[in-house]
Amino acid sequence: MSVYRALQDQRLGMTLLMAFTWLLLVRVCFLLDSGVLPEAGRMLLSDLAGAAILTGLLMLARTTLLRVFLVIGLGCLLMASAMHLSAHGTYPRLAMISKSADPVFLVSSVLNPQLLLLPVYIGLAWLLVRSYRWLVPSPPPRATSAAVLVVVTTLIYLAASHSLTTARNNPVASLLAQIPGAILAPAGSQVGKEVAKDATIGEDDDYFQADMAQPDVDNPPNVLLIMVEGLSAAYFPSISEYHDLTPAISLEKLERALNRKGFRLYRNALSMERQTDRGTFAILCGRYPDFQRLSTKMADVADAKAFPVCMPEALRSRGYTTAYWQAAPLEYMSKDRFMPRAGFSRVTGAAAFATGNGEQEGWGPPDPVYFADIATRLRKLDQDESRWLVTLLNVGTHHPFDTGGEIAGDDKDNTPLPTDPQEARRNAMQVMEQTLIGFLDDMEQSGVLDNTLVVLTSDESGGFVRQDRTVFPLDGNTGVLAIRAPQPDQLQDYADRDRIVAQLDIPLTILDATGAGEPPTPMTGRSLLSQDRLEERELMLADTYTGMKFFLRESGQLLACTESLVRCETWRFTPGRLFGSLSPSDQPPFLTLEQRLRLFDEAAKLPTDPPDDSRP
Repeated sequence: MSVYRALQDQRLGMTLLMAFTWLLLVRVCFLLDSGVLPEAGRMLLSDLAGAAILTGLLMLARTTLLRVFLVIGLGCLLMASAMHLSAHGTYPRLAMISKSADPVFLVSSVLNPQLLLLPVYIGLAWLLVRSYRWLVPSPPPRATSAAVLVVVTTLIYLAASHSLTTARNNPVASLLAQIPGAILAPAGSQVGKEVAKDATIGEDDDYFQADMAQPDVDNPPNVLLIMVEGLSAAYFPSISEYHDLTPAISLEKLERALNRKGFRLYRNALSMERQTDRGTFAILCGRYPDFQRLSTKMADVADAKAFPVCMPEALRSRGYTTAYWQAAPLEYMSKDRFMPRAGFSRVTGAAAFATGNGEQEGWGPPDPVYFADIATRLRKLDQDESRWLVTLLNVGTHHPFDTGGEIAGDDKDNTPLPTDPQEARRNAMQVMEQTLIGFLDDMEQSGVLDNTLVVLTSDESGGFVRQDRTVFPLDGNTGVLAIRAPQPDQLQDYADRDRIVAQLDIPLTILDATGAGEPPTPMTGRSLLSQDRLEERELMLADTYTGMKFFLRESGQLLACTESLVRCETWRFTPGRLFGSLSPSDQPPFLTLEQRLRLFDEAAKLPTDPPDDSRP
């Protein structure tokens, strides 16, 4: 039977309709499971492509063994898609499989109550295969047409998709469309490097500027750097209203508390990337994080393959006691070895909260336990040491959002612990809110915050859901930055709240505020104490969950590109209202492909020679 005749076969149309109906049923399950409702138009087109691919796969599954593999494979794919959709608003990326296989990640994130739905998704997959066997008891005799249908539809889907993992994508088509990129990625990376060698980057395209005020500081302050897992500025009512956003979470009490305590909350704060190790690296070392599929910068520093001098080391060398206290296991992402090399003299993780049997369940302690312990340690450190830098990272707001049974709100006794993932996220954020407020109150009343610079930020942005479900660039890069100056009258020296700021600005701001001077090795960013001497700031960002890369010009231009940097769309925005004014533009890309490749190639580099005074 020829391919043409196979396409005319009535059984093909019946199977396509059945697969499309089944995918709509899967969408309903995803909505009930994750609470994420994508825009309907492109979702239906994606599911139509997914139905065509499923039709081909059903035709290819001609033996019992192949049908078993198809059922299990589809069931596991649907489960992983639903779980990732609940946690991050996107489908999983094929390139992240190795990272997801880490034992810490498996035990802490994958093995959670949501996994109980796996039999449901496997049952749905069995229903599809069984329905096909009932509908088409005798499949076409040759598999050529089925294979052609799968391959051609996948390639068309790949060519038509700007991003393969947003919620409007089809999970089956999305996974298969990622395979060519995964296979060709090493060769494509090498070709990109060769092309980038010949690119020239003009003076107006400098994405590696560093701007500092370098003031004289008579009484260097202590520094408290608080990273809240997954926090987005969109969760603060004044910022969401300013940008006309409709987030699923509102932290009104935390915003009021920050205002009372003299914080300045920045309304255009950028998170450089997704995932904790990428954001943490930028915050501590003042360099671009990994923009490639797998992040290696933190591991390279931990393994003594790269030697950037990070902000904690710069302060340690000036007499500061430096401490990094996180709630999660330190072994994950090599933080147990990275943090000492970054300059922290005291480093603790989940092991500090281990139970009597020496084990810690999940990612680590819930926020009420974590912040209570940190408060005790911080009071003692403040009594014993004259100058200190303390960096914190909680874990209660990380999927699966463990609060230790704590319920936010006033009617705790009559409110059950939420099981819906989005309700669990909302409850975890609100528990963090009331816990962090109490922690800051405690530190303020005990005098720990006297002459202390407090920086509130996040390792990455948790993103938000827009009311019209439209996907915009930078939805996954809406970071958060709030500053409390060492002395109340010093806040006037810091940048205006509408200036575009980024995670890269935090280490330079801390070095300026403490009078530490210029960093020993170059950093990228702009201190909040600088006076806008840069006429036009330029930044690179990325969202590894959607596979998008961005070039931003502070004057009001954004270039949103696919992971390969080959296809780009130009957007424009009002500089003081970045997230709320993004709109498509018909202007051509303001960077050539060669320049784009060169810039990201430069951003990937780290110094490989240790400084003369580096520690082993």
